[in-house]
Amino acid sequence: MSVMSPSHQEAIYLLFGLIGLLLFIIIGVLVMSQLKRRRPEETLPPPVEARDVTPVPAPEEPIALEQDVDLKAALRKTEENFFGRLRSLFASQGENTALEDIEEVLYTSDLGPKTVQDLMETIGGKLSRKEIRDPSSVRDALKSRILEIFSAAGPLEVSTEKPLAQLKSASQGPTVFMIVGVNGAGKTTSIGKIASRFANEGRRVLVAAGDTFRAAAGAQLKVWTERAQVEIFHPENVSDPAAVAFDAVAKARAQNYDVVLIDTAGRLHTQANLMEELKKVKRVLQKQDAALPHEVIIVLDANSGQNALVQAREFHKALGLTGAILTKMDGTAKGGVAIGLVDELGIPVKMIGVGERVRDLRPFSAREYVDSILGV
Repeated sequence: MSVMSPSHQEAIYLLFGLIGLLLFIIIGVLVMSQLKRRRPEETLPPPVEARDVTPVPAPEEPIALEQDVDLKAALRKTEENFFGRLRSLFASQGENTALEDIEEVLYTSDLGPKTVQDLMETIGGKLSRKEIRDPSSVRDALKSRILEIFSAAGPLEVSTEKPLAQLKSASQGPTVFMIVGVNGAGKTTSIGKIASRFANEGRRVLVAAGDTFRAAAGAQLKVWTERAQVEIFHPENVSDPAAVAFDAVAKARAQNYDVVLIDTAGRLHTQANLMEELKKVKRVLQKQDAALPHEVIIVLDANSGQNALVQAREFHKALGLTGAILTKMDGTAKGGVAIGLVDELGIPVKMIGVGERVRDLRPFSAREYVDSILGV
């Protein structure tokens, strides 16, 4: 058996070393190429200390980057149905335009009969025969009288920086809002948007799921409260809406909430049992404080036109409404109902909805509204 010489052993060791070095270089090149090809989003984040974190829902919208909807554009359909038709009347009749022609247009503009007569008395009493045939003179007369109607119910202008300034605020304890209206008017959506507005102002908000009649109402309200990042009061196995409202206010008082928004059932306003149920909710709240609720606000679908006025009249008779929210104003030609609402019932319009976003439920500025529907 031959023994390998030292020189042969050194050569073998050197060969193995070269082979190992070559393999190391090849592996390194492959690793680097894979790292270069890896997309940035695949890079693993650095490890963080484990902790119990409750996920916060992403905000519905980038509030800081939003712009308000142009109200004139949003109310275009109402303007076309109201003063747009008057313009067409003057264009077609010219000097032959008569008071009866103007009255006919107003009657079909969802203002309500009482309001139409009020406006016709203004036009006939203040304008000369020549001015009645002038669209600018008629528009000025209408604007002046409509603003008088709105001024009797509240301020004509509001601060866009304080969108909730028109809503009452309790001097002590939580401010309690009872929100009413028929199903489909946008009541739940409006509650969610108002809750979000209050939360953005730093208020602690509790939403009470008082519509125990409709199974889906609580689930819908929960979605909105999660989006607004406020708390919902929705006790299980409690079917009495008055009990839900009472307990929600008691909790808000005990835990220093700033605002309580109470949702209510919204079956047809013609059902006597619904009105009795709502009256009971109000009576039970007043057992805690005679001033409760601080606001009783009805949510009305502007698309329903004169039917919205009928609904408001029935709810007002039963509950004594303190304000109204008109929704879907951007998609209707019947927005003139806002004038009739204030003129016939004296109920101020607090907010109007002109879109789907939170910011699209905006404070009602009577002056801006009148300018928009008259094409000023």
